[in-house]
Amino acid sequence: MKRIFCLSAVMAVLVYAGALASAVQSPEYDMGVMQMVILRADEGSLKGKDNLIVENRTRVAELVKTGQCALAAEARGGADEILVFKTQTRAEVDGIVASLPGVKAGQLKAETLAWFAARNYIRKPSADGTSSNYVFGLLVRGPKWTAERTPETEKIQKGHMDNINRLAGLGKLVLAGPFENGGDRRGVFFFKVETVEEAKALADTDPAVIAGRLKVELLPVTVATGILQ
Repeated sequence: MKRIFCLSAVMAVLVYAGALASAVQSPEYDMGVMQMVILRADEGSLKGKDNLIVENRTRVAELVKTGQCALAAEARGGADEILVFKTQTRAEVDGIVASLPGVKAGQLKAETLAWFAARNYIRKPSADGTSSNYVFGLLVRGPKWTAERTPETEKIQKGHMDNINRLAGLGKLVLAGPFENGGDRRGVFFFKVETVEEAKALADTDPAVIAGRLKVELLPVTVATGILQ
């Protein structure tokens, strides 16, 4: 069964905050900090600017092809994108992102977050140039979130991690990990499903979501085939 793990040191900081963490690390997983960039568009201001979106995504595709950007997830039916860079150096990433056409034009707003996940689960794209559908899940603090550590929160967190491993074993959850100092943003799920409805049904089985400690914002995306397995 494929399992998703995070470093125990990260767990000590984040486990009771509802982030994704685990007390075990296996040599199979190259765990490390990467930079995740969330590009959000003001859809109103982008009306009639399809060329700018195409130009921006063409530039991102070049970054993926040359290996500068490890993963690019494009929103289906929108201009938003999720980018992942395999570096701990934020300044380097900020320079690359600032040069993107959509960001330079002020039509895309970029937010960079340090993200902890299995680096080797993000691979090189296939040479055929095809894309595959996924659903990106952004985990945020829910209405019942609290920093308090109690037997009940420990039980919920254990169930949260058990459910992550269960979904990974089913092949439905292909990548997950917590943010470092993400504030209300706690972590990320990448679901290997076609629709938001399917992803929601899976996310709703998470004990932390059921308890209201976490909620999941879902976005259907495409990722170059081969990057995620």
